[in-house]
Amino acid sequence: MPWAFSDQVDDYAEHASGLLNERPVENTIALTMIETLRAGRRWSSEPMLFGWYDTGPGEVQPSGAISITPPYELLLSVVPDGTVDELVAALRGRGVQLPGVNADDAPADRFAAAWTAGTALHAEMRMHTRLYALRALEAVTPAPAGRPRRAVEADGELAMAWFAAFQIEAGAHEVDADSVVRYRIANGLMWVWELDDGEVVSLAGRNAAAAGVSRVGPVYTPPEHRRRGYGAAVTAACTADALAGDADHVVLFTDLANPTSNSIYRRIGYRPVCDRKVIHFIG
Repeated sequence: MPWAFSDQVDDYAEHASGLLNERPVENTIALTMIETLRAGRRWSSEPMLFGWYDTGPGEVQPSGAISITPPYELLLSVVPDGTVDELVAALRGRGVQLPGVNADDAPADRFAAAWTAGTALHAEMRMHTRLYALRALEAVTPAPAGRPRRAVEADGELAMAWFAAFQIEAGAHEVDADSVVRYRIANGLMWVWELDDGEVVSLAGRNAAAAGVSRVGPVYTPPEHRRRGYGAAVTAACTADALAGDADHVVLFTDLANPTSNSIYRRIGYRPVCDRKVIHFIG
């Protein structure tokens, strides 16, 4: 079959990086995942699987790329038209069990329909997100009280608690907040918004740039400090730092069920790129 697989991220990078790099903004998740795994960090001890669509020796590079990195759903980065049924058959032939799929709207729907067809499974959408990319950073007006600063080690305990709270509120996978926060603080990838009295009221983290794209998230403001502009302001500071550092482009995801966050990021210069679905398979 044209779909080829490996459990080694280096194999995946060798075959699929060229394809993914053609659209680095849209493929931010896959590209960041590759860099994270190659740096020796992972999210679970469960087996991973990577796949690419290779029609033969005459093809310059694969035309499809997918990955499974537990606890996350199957990530459909690029799936050529007409190959979904082949992919489903290939995964089933390997005995793969999937909790769900994460993809742009149309491919997600097509895969979910093919995966559940003829089974007792049904598809249930768990999250509908929108990918935004920065066009030009705009100032937060009116500016909220306080100022941004890079997070330091002393912020770690608070940042870990807020990271965990974000995961619960967003319905995201619960990953090890401790290691993520410590890594980002140590590498200057997290910012906080601090009031004049020293109280920290909001935070924004980001990934190191992969293929020139840095992804902001999470952004978290505790309920008692919301609707005062802190989240937008700390996001702007984190974004500016990424642009001044390792990023050519800065992106972020929002939950389409949250109109407030979607309007906030537009006001500071982010513009929509595409919509994605996370669909779970329920048996």
